[in-house]
Amino acid sequence: MPMSDEERRLLKELEMGLIVDDPHLAMELLSGYPARRFPAGLFPGMAAALVGVVLILAGAVIPAPGAVVLGILLLGLGACLLLGPTVLARTARRQHTG
Repeated sequence: MPMSDEERRLLKELEMGLIVDDPHLAMELLSGYPARRFPAGLFPGMAAALVGVVLILAGAVIPAPGAVVLGILLLGLGACLLLGPTVLARTARRQHTG
């Protein structure tokens, strides 16, 4: 069933309102390719952090200072992988606007 002229006009107004309100979402919808929902380092960061926590706990239960140090390093690596893209993007935005 074809759209009436009034329906086309209303649809065009909605599209223009979306572009004004949220240009990123509008471009995503127009391109047909959804943006990535998870950052690239999410799963490796979670795995490194989890192994790091396990090593810290195991090193504390069984006195093994090497395991604790390795666990802290892995936990730090996991945090960098998890937070790195967010922090870098925020810093880049500040440099472009400031």
